[in-house]
Amino acid sequence: MVTVFGIRHHGPGSSKSLMKALEELAPDCILIEGPPDANDIIHHVQNEELIPPSAILIYNPKDFTQVVYYPFAAFSPEWIAMCYGYEQGINTEFMDLPQSMQFGMANAQLEDKQIDLALISEQEGKDKQHINDPFGYIANLAGYTDSERWWEVYFERSEGNTQTFSTILELMSALREQAPQESSHTLMREAFMRKTIRAKIKKGATNIAIVCGAWHAPVLHHYKSFKASTDNAILKGIKKVKTKATWIPWTYHRLATSSGYGAGVISPAWYELLYNDRNEVTIRWMTKVAHLFRQKDLDASSAHIIEAVRLAETLATIRSLSIAGINELYEAAVTIFSGGYDSQMDLIENELIIGDKVGQVPEEIPMIPLQEDLMKQIKSTRLTQYWNKAEPIWLKASDKFPKGKIDLRIDADLKKSHLLHRLNLLGINWGTLHILKKSSNRSSGNQHESWELHWRPELLIRIIEVGMWGNTVEIAAINFVHTQMSTIHKLPDLTKLIKEAVLADLSAIIPKLSKCFQDLAAVTTDIIHLIDALPELIKLIRYGSVRKANIELIQIEIDKILPRICIGLPNVCMAFNDDASKEMLDRILSTNYFINILNKKEHNQFWIDSLLKITTYKNINAIIRGGCIRILFDKNELTIAQTAKEMSLNLSLGNELAQAANWLEGFLEGSGLLLIHHQKLWNILDEWVKGLSMDGFKLLLPLLRRTFSSFPAPEREQLLRLVKSRELTEQEKRINISYSERRGEKAISTAQLLLGIR
Repeated sequence: MVTVFGIRHHGPGSSKSLMKALEELAPDCILIEGPPDANDIIHHVQNEELIPPSAILIYNPKDFTQVVYYPFAAFSPEWIAMCYGYEQGINTEFMDLPQSMQFGMANAQLEDKQIDLALISEQEGKDKQHINDPFGYIANLAGYTDSERWWEVYFERSEGNTQTFSTILELMSALREQAPQESSHTLMREAFMRKTIRAKIKKGATNIAIVCGAWHAPVLHHYKSFKASTDNAILKGIKKVKTKATWIPWTYHRLATSSGYGAGVISPAWYELLYNDRNEVTIRWMTKVAHLFRQKDLDASSAHIIEAVRLAETLATIRSLSIAGINELYEAAVTIFSGGYDSQMDLIENELIIGDKVGQVPEEIPMIPLQEDLMKQIKSTRLTQYWNKAEPIWLKASDKFPKGKIDLRIDADLKKSHLLHRLNLLGINWGTLHILKKSSNRSSGNQHESWELHWRPELLIRIIEVGMWGNTVEIAAINFVHTQMSTIHKLPDLTKLIKEAVLADLSAIIPKLSKCFQDLAAVTTDIIHLIDALPELIKLIRYGSVRKANIELIQIEIDKILPRICIGLPNVCMAFNDDASKEMLDRILSTNYFINILNKKEHNQFWIDSLLKITTYKNINAIIRGGCIRILFDKNELTIAQTAKEMSLNLSLGNELAQAANWLEGFLEGSGLLLIHHQKLWNILDEWVKGLSMDGFKLLLPLLRRTFSSFPAPEREQLLRLVKSRELTEQEKRINISYSERRGEKAISTAQLLLGIR
């Protein structure tokens, strides 16, 4: 005897009905719609440490683009069937078309066997428009706008009824009689399912329970109506590929329809409550709303819960529903808890509707060697509490540091950093490094890092993918870097890879990276590439000691390329337009910053000579020359008199206004403090502005505003006070104001007291 139970994937009502039906039937074999590739791992459902939501992962070990998930929740009918089968000692297997064949079909690109629907006459198509969406058609007849809500109301909100399956079978049979020909893929799947049923009967099974999606129920119930030879012909010629299967943790977020999962449900959290306690589901859901509101410091009392429950049940009664659904619950919660506004509910919607539950997989379930090593590393670095967490979590967060902070001077924290950097290098992006302070391209590293950790099921796929690089995280990272190294042809890209290798503490690969850098730098004629590569190298030198990294080879390479930069820089700066000149000035300022960090005498002299040469080349854009004058002045290589002379020459009224403005922009890049502290420079600028014609001033005003607006607010305020004081000084020259020294001395003591001088 073959009994077919048509279910809705992840339907709690289907699960309740299925459990009762299986107990009544007492089958000797259970066949479940699922991949036979995973038959060898079904028995793990007996393990108490395998906690749903979890998923079966099947993949092609030779092609990681071929991978599929089969997720299950505690309320999924397939999960209920597996657990029941193994608890009762019943032969329980999957019966769908194996992924080994489906992957083979994709590789072979088999000819589509689907019947050409274009042969249906245009009129016939009009007569049967509903059959293209049969569930939607039935839902529309019942007064529902979507099939999911119709199915939930009629089949998933019940406490469980074995007669449900006969109703579903009758309904699906009627729909499939009118439906167009199925796709070749569906025909193959159903042919294989029927073939599996025949094989089990041949082996002696006499009471088979079939658990499958409702749509497939009729063709499996009437399996005898299909010839075995026809089913074999449909499956003939499909090549197989080798697959592997394992269990992985899953999340409610990935089980939800909103994640893009085709067989997902709108509200996993609601379905869990519905499955566990249908009679009190409304009260429990509203209580959860109240708890979440209180966690967000929002008003929520027992009275809110009572009123919301009453309103939800009233809405259900008005809509002729046996029990309030997620829509009624949500509407009631918005009305009672949020005063009719969705804004407050938005804060808790993810936890309330989707849920933040994550499954667990026991350690004894087979893992690839890389994953085993990673689990050991996570345990040894004390990061276990952050693994398998659905929501992002800041590493070592505290009240003082809500975004967390690890100290690289502490060995335990340094090991955490090394592991997270190695994983990021491999593309296993569990952790995201955040900059602790607002920085620019001239910012430096420090002794602390802030990491945000976010586990996702996709990470497990990436772990399997990169398992080809090695059996441990360190070896895999080294081999990955070695392969990447051979594909890089630009110096900045190679520098970035070197930085990642140092941050990940891959000391074994550093000599090879250094040799590769040396070879590539030797043939690199583009000075800009050398300039772009320099900052990251110097950062590693400056902060390598904090990370306990071997940076001697990197220092040698810096000593080689820095003289080349200094010699070639003046010629590179020629013939740039304004926009390109601004970008070049940023590079020069960045290079100057990092050379100052190194603070080596020979490097400083090379750099100064290069900047001096740039200031003498008139065919170099004024913004670059102005910036170089400023650097030289800040380094005390130019006196105030020499700087004033350069400023006077470049701001003389005989020069083009645009060039003069560019020179000033470069000279004042980032700060105007020198104008405040050096009256002579201020006077030159003041006289230049005074000498401009009205038309010239209007032309330059946007440029001047752009320059001065980049200064910090305190500097702009000081400059404004300087202007006002100059105005007052001019007035004092014209007006002789007399005052009494004797009367002024009387106020000195009071002023000193107010200023806190005494």
